[in-house]
Amino acid sequence: MRNYYLIILFFFLTSCGFHPRGPTVLSPPLQNLYLQTNDPYGQLTHNLQLYLKMAGVHLAKTQETSTSVLEILSENTSEQLLNISGTQATRQYNLILTVTYQITDNHGNILTSIQTATETRPLTINANQMLSGSNQAVSLYQQMRQAIVYDIMSRLASREISMILTISKPIHP
Repeated sequence: MRNYYLIILFFFLTSCGFHPRGPTVLSPPLQNLYLQTNDPYGQLTHNLQLYLKMAGVHLAKTQETSTSVLEILSENTSEQLLNISGTQATRQYNLILTVTYQITDNHGNILTSIQTATETRPLTINANQMLSGSNQAVSLYQQMRQAIVYDIMSRLASREISMILTISKPIHP
């Protein structure tokens, strides 16, 4: 009877389509990439470099030695006030992180239109816990940057981006 249950469990696990997620595979034009950003030592850049290396991408030292350039155009943070309690002791915010980027060739010709990745997280701050609210906001922004890097990697690996880069016709603004 025990073997019967093991066989059923085996077939159940194999039929559900479970597969561990492997590294992201990027198209050949992105395998030798230069990462251009205004904040080369920031957390977003660090996380993006880490994910690109895990995907087997060679990060070029200069734009001229690369085949394509991932240009981070902007990284903007903002807060949106959602709610204030009747005693004004508790405030609820939405933290918003927006990153815009595009892909160019090593001569600066635009290959993809400007892409935008946005993440939002709610934050509740009590008036008597201002310091912990500040620490929580920093932690939430870190989580949001990690999620945006994952989103950028997914977009770079998408069929649409791969087709655009394979054709390699620059988009003129």
